[in-house]
Amino acid sequence: MLSVRGEKELLHNLKQGRHAAFNTIYDLYSKQLYTYLLHKLTDPDLCSDVLQDLFTSLWEKRAAIEIDTSLKAYLYQSARYKIFDVYRNHKKFQKYLTELAGYMDADYSLMGDTLDHRKKLAETMESINKMPGRMKEIFILNKIDQQPIQDIATRLNISKQTVKNQLGKALHALRINYSGLDTLVLVFLALLLKK
Repeated sequence: MLSVRGEKELLHNLKQGRHAAFNTIYDLYSKQLYTYLLHKLTDPDLCSDVLQDLFTSLWEKRAAIEIDTSLKAYLYQSARYKIFDVYRNHKKFQKYLTELAGYMDADYSLMGDTLDHRKKLAETMESINKMPGRMKEIFILNKIDQQPIQDIATRLNISKQTVKNQLGKALHALRINYSGLDTLVLVFLALLLKK
């Protein structure tokens, strides 16, 4: 393993076009990268070609390389890009990539939805915190702690009907604030985010 200083010096020498620096990088990482490629591609000849292409690109682009992470991380990321290129160029992987792209697009849209839900959740939690004390307590016990109405009534020494009335008022208040938004979905999201 190279020290940060040794790695910077090696990269500097590589950028200067020094073959010894390139050979050192090759000796340090080629076997590890080959094993990684073999695990992903399973064809030894293809892995050798991809590895050669990776190091050829490293040499050809040496002057323009900007590495923000470690050299090892940069080389593994380059290997991942080369693997994607292989998949893209093989017919049998076209379907897989199409499905993967669809999944990634869906995943990013879900991420946007999650951020939107987090904002709405924060607003909902603020509304819950503004509820009168007893109403807030009953709402939290039932919707977040998932206690049955009878248990809440017994615990608070009030009637089941009072618990139901307070829950109804709490849900009504939340629905007014968030029309078109399912309050129970927000409460469920709150439970997930707490974990």
